[in-house]
Amino acid sequence: MATKTRRRSITQTHERIAQLGWEPTYHEPTPRYPTRYHIPKKSKDPMKQIMREYLPMELEKDDRVYGGHDAGVRADMPNTAHERWLEILKPFVTVTNYAEIGAGRCMSMLIDSIPSNELRNGYHVQYVDEVRHTGMQMALSRWYAKHTPDPAGWSMMQKAMPRDIFTIGGMNYANHFMVGDPIQCAFALQVVAETAFTNVAFVALPDVAARNGDWMLPSTFLSVQSDEARHISNGYATLLTVLGDDRNAPFIERDLQQAWWMNHAFLDVFSAAVLEYFSRDRSDPESFLNKWDRWIRDDWYRSYILKLGKLGLNIQPDIFERARERIVNGLHHKVAMLAFATWPLHFWRFDGLDERDFEWFEDKYPGWYDEYGFFWEAYRELDDPKERSLLLSGLMSEAPPFCWTCTLPCVLDEDMCHRAVSDRTRFYCSKECRWIDESNPNRYVGDRNYFDRYHGMDIADVVRDLEFIRPDGETLMAQPHLRPEGQWTLSDLEAVGLKIESPNINVAQAMGLPSGDWSDAYREGLTNATGRNGGPGQTHVEALDTPYPAG
Repeated sequence: MATKTRRRSITQTHERIAQLGWEPTYHEPTPRYPTRYHIPKKSKDPMKQIMREYLPMELEKDDRVYGGHDAGVRADMPNTAHERWLEILKPFVTVTNYAEIGAGRCMSMLIDSIPSNELRNGYHVQYVDEVRHTGMQMALSRWYAKHTPDPAGWSMMQKAMPRDIFTIGGMNYANHFMVGDPIQCAFALQVVAETAFTNVAFVALPDVAARNGDWMLPSTFLSVQSDEARHISNGYATLLTVLGDDRNAPFIERDLQQAWWMNHAFLDVFSAAVLEYFSRDRSDPESFLNKWDRWIRDDWYRSYILKLGKLGLNIQPDIFERARERIVNGLHHKVAMLAFATWPLHFWRFDGLDERDFEWFEDKYPGWYDEYGFFWEAYRELDDPKERSLLLSGLMSEAPPFCWTCTLPCVLDEDMCHRAVSDRTRFYCSKECRWIDESNPNRYVGDRNYFDRYHGMDIADVVRDLEFIRPDGETLMAQPHLRPEGQWTLSDLEAVGLKIESPNINVAQAMGLPSGDWSDAYREGLTNATGRNGGPGQTHVEALDTPYPAG
């Protein structure tokens, strides 16, 4: 008869691991990531209860994900899913994969900065999770590249990301996970992005994917989301730890507000456009605003943030209400139009809206067609290269400037503002983005206005510079439609003869402001891939105390 193995208690196992320690004994460590927070040494390990089950659990989930990829090929899913949907996954998976990489780097920063071994255990487990997520999403990208009808774009994800006008915004957003004060990064990642926004990006969005016949994205991203509960616990443990010192309260209040706004500024626009403007299926009974109210307002803000008041934090509702107000005012509808109008400058194909789409939007957003229908009718009329015309030609000179802080267009006229820095003009999409730039000196620097470097260039030359061209050296990677015939080429763009203009330069000049051209940083080698990070700046500066501009 076999001897029964004595099961060690979780507490004893946890204590044994703690004895191994995190502190180096062979040298005096030099902190690499300074923080202005006061860090108590005592805390609780949020990962303690899953210690024994973690590896077997993750192994089983991986088997299910990769088994699902194999099943998708056998079920011929690549040829049954809607192509409109498959195209938008090129930038979507690109951005989410970069965010996972940033999340892993955030864990390294926290392990270096926080002396609590209990929290470090949790951060280490999350780091392993983020590496797993990165691998799964890259495998998913490879799967789409191998099996979907149009692989163009999948093969240059990371190369294309810092070159595309909208995925650059994704880089800027995700950089907040790994650039700056480590605790500030933890709030942006764990407390805001993972606790609030993954519900939309990793739960609601896979639902829409399944409606469009795509089972691979749900198989992968729902497995990712199953890990987020632990990451949420990590964020809450970090928050409670720093809240243990009353001196941190003002920092927490400020950093949570700014982390919220930077997530909202990109993710609400990007997620909404993916969900609503690239879904071919129209069976979804919810609009993006409905999903936002359920997943973010109710499940996060009302259930989480409001209750922090009982712990001594005083976070006014203004900045959260402002985010919803911008969605109601058509933020993502207006940015989507600009995305479609600039189609030659992207690395995926677009599909213009039709009557079924119009009916769905009008049902979910009454008055939508009266306000935006003219654009979509014109878009369909100009998708053939024989027309020798681009919708962008009529919009370029009147386009809104792009925000210095979040890098997205300032499409809400009533919110746009500006200020002069170093005798040049910075535009902002909102007072919140201006506040974030002002209160984080030396962070948002370099070449941040996408169109400045291309001002005055022919659009065909810009596409050549971006390298968004198919292997034949002539056909554009992006197309304004999904038809196999009538593909746009560089020759077609040259025949149009459109000169790219920087909206920031044009608007500054029209308003009589100092120059809006910041492209000298690009020419000096501070490219969008390096300058966009900015850097953490100083640890202690007076601007950090600048309050949120209420009213």
